[in-house]
Amino acid sequence: MSVESEFEPFPSHGLVPKRETGVERFLSKYPEQDGRGTVIAIFDTGVDPGAPGLRHTSDGRPKMVDVIDASGSGDVDTSTVRTTEGPKEREVEGLSGRSLKIPDDWENPSGEWHVGVKPANQLLPSILRGRLESDYMTKQWEPVHNPILAQAVKELADFNTKHPNSGEQSLELRLERENLQAKVDLLTSIGGKCSLPWPVYDCVVFNDGHSWSAVVDTSECGDLTSCTLMKPFKESGQFAQLSQSDQMNYSVNIYEDGNVLSIVTTGGSHGTHVACIAAGYFPDKPETSGVAPGAQVISVKIGDSRLSTMETAGALIRASIAAEQAKVDVINFSYGEASHWTNKGAVLESFSELSDKHNIVFVSSAGNNGPALSTVGCPGGNTSSLIGVGAFVSPDMMAAEYSMTEKKPGLPYTWSARGPATDGDLGVSVTAPGGAVTSVPCYTLRRSQLMNGTSMSSPHTCGCVALLLSALKSQGIPYTPALVKRTLENTAAPLGTHDAFSIGHGVVQIDKAYECILDSDHTSARNLRFIVSLPGHGSNRGLYLREPHQLSKPSRFHVSVEPKFPENADVSEKQHFELQLALVATEPWIQTTKHLALWNGARQFPVEVDPRGLESGAHYAEVCAYDVSGTCKGPLFRIPTTVIIPTELTDKKKQTFSAPTLELAKNRVQRYFFHPPKAATWAELEVVNLNAEFRTRITAHAVQLLMEKAFREQESYETLTLDPEATGHTVIPVVGGVTLELCLTQYWSEIKDATVSLKLTFHSLKPSVQALSLHGGKMWTSMEISAAFQQEEIAPDFKLTHHVVAKRPTEHQIRPLGRRDILPNGTQIYELLLTYSFHVSRSMDVRPNAYLLSDLLYECPYGGQLWMLYNSNKQLLCAGDSYPKQYSKKLEKGDYTLKLQVRHRNKTQLDHLKDMAILLEFKLSSSISLEVGSFRVDTLSPGAKFSSKTLKPGKVAPLYVNGLNDDKLPKHGVQPGEFLTGRFTLSKSDAVKKKVSYPLQFIVGPKASKSKPGGKKNQETPVEDYAKALKEFKLQWLKSGSVQASELEPDYGEDLDFLMAKLRIAEADTETNYSAIEEVVTKIHAKLDIGSILAHTGTKSDLTVEASTTSSEMEKAKNNLIECLQLEGSILARENSPSKPLADVYIQLHKLLDQKDSQLRTFRIKFAEVHQHYATAAKLLEDQTSDKGPSKSTEQQLIKLYRQLGWEHCAENREKLLLRKFPDNYQLF
Repeated sequence: MSVESEFEPFPSHGLVPKRETGVERFLSKYPEQDGRGTVIAIFDTGVDPGAPGLRHTSDGRPKMVDVIDASGSGDVDTSTVRTTEGPKEREVEGLSGRSLKIPDDWENPSGEWHVGVKPANQLLPSILRGRLESDYMTKQWEPVHNPILAQAVKELADFNTKHPNSGEQSLELRLERENLQAKVDLLTSIGGKCSLPWPVYDCVVFNDGHSWSAVVDTSECGDLTSCTLMKPFKESGQFAQLSQSDQMNYSVNIYEDGNVLSIVTTGGSHGTHVACIAAGYFPDKPETSGVAPGAQVISVKIGDSRLSTMETAGALIRASIAAEQAKVDVINFSYGEASHWTNKGAVLESFSELSDKHNIVFVSSAGNNGPALSTVGCPGGNTSSLIGVGAFVSPDMMAAEYSMTEKKPGLPYTWSARGPATDGDLGVSVTAPGGAVTSVPCYTLRRSQLMNGTSMSSPHTCGCVALLLSALKSQGIPYTPALVKRTLENTAAPLGTHDAFSIGHGVVQIDKAYECILDSDHTSARNLRFIVSLPGHGSNRGLYLREPHQLSKPSRFHVSVEPKFPENADVSEKQHFELQLALVATEPWIQTTKHLALWNGARQFPVEVDPRGLESGAHYAEVCAYDVSGTCKGPLFRIPTTVIIPTELTDKKKQTFSAPTLELAKNRVQRYFFHPPKAATWAELEVVNLNAEFRTRITAHAVQLLMEKAFREQESYETLTLDPEATGHTVIPVVGGVTLELCLTQYWSEIKDATVSLKLTFHSLKPSVQALSLHGGKMWTSMEISAAFQQEEIAPDFKLTHHVVAKRPTEHQIRPLGRRDILPNGTQIYELLLTYSFHVSRSMDVRPNAYLLSDLLYECPYGGQLWMLYNSNKQLLCAGDSYPKQYSKKLEKGDYTLKLQVRHRNKTQLDHLKDMAILLEFKLSSSISLEVGSFRVDTLSPGAKFSSKTLKPGKVAPLYVNGLNDDKLPKHGVQPGEFLTGRFTLSKSDAVKKKVSYPLQFIVGPKASKSKPGGKKNQETPVEDYAKALKEFKLQWLKSGSVQASELEPDYGEDLDFLMAKLRIAEADTETNYSAIEEVVTKIHAKLDIGSILAHTGTKSDLTVEASTTSSEMEKAKNNLIECLQLEGSILARENSPSKPLADVYIQLHKLLDQKDSQLRTFRIKFAEVHQHYATAAKLLEDQTSDKGPSKSTEQQLIKLYRQLGWEHCAENREKLLLRKFPDNYQLF
């Protein structure tokens, strides 16, 4: 028997799992209801229409209905219009400067061609850019560049061998060696900094008399015949590749009457993978098809490519508008963030309206932030109208996707986010398979890929919903999103003994959900949604008792429930509505009324929770409302209730909890809840692997919930990999007096059960000031440090790390956005565009922060913020949005402009922000430590230092913190009113320092005035003052051309200022040769004795009374001589041939200036070009670019020099970069 005959069949059904949720059972029973007749919108990174499985549905229709970029990252400004006269004129100039040849068969009755440009790198994800960069370097650049560099190194070595004594060489040899060295340095530098010169595509948009068309000049030479002419994807289904090498598929949309072209590409592989899980179709391998292969898909890109596919509020609201316009049936959203509060904000309102008003079922991932409780993300875990989905892994998935050696019972993934939401709602509605192997975009050069996350469980559930809607539509059964969500929850199956926090109401069972709806009577109550709230408790949607003050006695709540009718419900339905409900509590510690009569309007009823007698841990129960008539299956609504009972410490004196033996069998999640003492500031966790044979991975996740703060604000997450009998430690920051959850579990894929011991010890080093702000005018402040219950080692460290500058806008503009930004009810969204200008004096990292709106996205009442940062050439450097810590950029010396867009549907709200300051947070090159003393007198003694000390329990230590004198401030220039920020730590332990720190701010005070030493200035008589002013006035006239030099010659012929003015005018006239100015130069040199100037420059100290006056005069003379030599050299260089006078100028300037001095650089460049030392000239120009920033003229000069050196590959690379470096306009938002 052959080995092959013994192979087990590959478990292909586990690659895109469908058995676990009843999909296979459903499709075997209802094969025609496989999603047909439904459209799924995928809000994601974009979906590749050319990816496998996304071409057709199971019944032969196009899979992709539309492909939209809601982020704006692919937008091209095509408002510039070129015109052609008559059918014979078939050429227009693109914004790149290229001539674009229009094919003869393109119809354009108006003769108007909208043109724009788009850099290719802005259309490609980072992973693809990296691949193309690598290919370019290894296949195109290095084979040409490296031999040229090797030859340059050889030429320099040969020269040094031939001329070994560099100190004895003539000027000519020294210059030749300098040029050879410059070649090597330049080629080395260029090779190190070289990158792919991304194409800049010309774009053309026109109307053929029927509809809009567009073309992207992927030929890069204006040959539009070789490019793909496209109409919007919705009309044509067209897509093409940008190039054969990138394999990036793109399509187009056209807006604003041809003034905006949207080039739609995928920002990553995530969206395509998600779409294939939901609706991919593989007729040859049906087991790998998505859940609903008959459904069609609309791709809506909400991941902004400028932000590495981070979502923005503007994109999300625009996506909602697009989904409503397309009349989609279900939306999948596998994105989300931690939010500071629930169920509120412009984005969430927009999402909820899709479900509540437009009958679109909205499915979203719950998040990947588990396993601690209350880690559900936004919007999936905290928006009532959405279906939030957790993730689990099944035995079949373990075998097929993860190749595990042993199967285990199905379980939630370790990282799957857990409920409840902070407002008491359960957070996780249902759970579904959270992994799949399916298609990814073509540019990845892969057919498929394994991905896991609630990002995968959400589209699985979305596909299930498409099956359900397909079946309901085929039977003509009406439905609402509320019915769908409620039915999925009521028919979900348990997952072993895993709790509701992890899996919600259970694993989706789509066949049972459909049967449940079929079995229910079609009453008006069935399609209602019910709003549950707690009057007097904000917007809470459930009961959540977590803190000790809530647990000492029974709590009584008044719960409000209000039925909400579908948008199309008529008046009589509302008038005649009446519902009799039975209320059932699932646990005895909840008491409520037994019955409730409900009609159109809100009703309240009491719920009493008695937590006394409950064991430590998390407890969940519900009050379920049932229709007593039995016409609706399962609860119509639920009152979720969570009670957290804290764990007692095993040693209260030492504030310690110990568990000598903890079994984490079968990936059990062990939760402890502690009430830390108010003085606690951190806890130390020690975990010991008690197994003598096996290594294990333990996840230790700790969370505290603070008022109106996302869980991430007080979260600690560590994965401890422990060898047999090894010990792991971690530090957990703690806010005293707030319940702390400590969650321990093995990572889900661990095979061997873990046995560990743990010890948690609370510590306290509490400052009397939680955030220290020190004003430069005060110069010192104090605080007290206390230790409550452990002996602690103190070593205070106060460090400033950032210089923060607040900038007000130089311009503001409020205007309505385009047609893509009109809400379904006709409301126009407006934008506030703010412009900020600033200068950077040296190379620094900057982090822009629109502080008023920072860290708010889904929950923000404004419809989005987005900023873009440009250099002085309008080149886009970086962009950022709601989370400033994610976006920083290293800036070189120069001027910069930041454009900030804020959106809102109410123009008045934007008026309030038109003067909004933005913070520019510059990272200091090295941190600045503040001096800390133990006594008040230390503030008077510079250099005083706090010695580390031991602080006993109950004791207090004073700290005295000194501010900064002017000489300690950063050298790049910090102005009064600006501030420096950082953090301060108190513990001596390095592990604690990394985790426990406090905000620190130093506000720069008024600068000290510095009096200059020296005697009185020479006093001039009024007559002398008048003569001096008159001369300056006449010289200004001379400069402006109002008078001729000959007219001033009689009065000022020998005057130095007059002679210098004549020389400047002569140099500015490109026709002037050296013979014309030789006499003037001679006179100037006679007045400026270089020997005297050099002698004064070399003087170390002059103690004479006249020293100040002499120094000023000699400095002025030196500057005049330098300028004279530069002007003289410039004129001599025009003769374009080496000469002795030119060499003399070179030598004298080097005596006066350092070789790297920028004043010398301009002349040296000209001097090098005259001597055909093109490498030296190019290197000096490169230095000038580093010092002053890039300019187009400098770049063009460099390109010319590279060609003179024979470095055509360098010239071409630099030339292709010009369009990207020097765009004509700022980019569209």
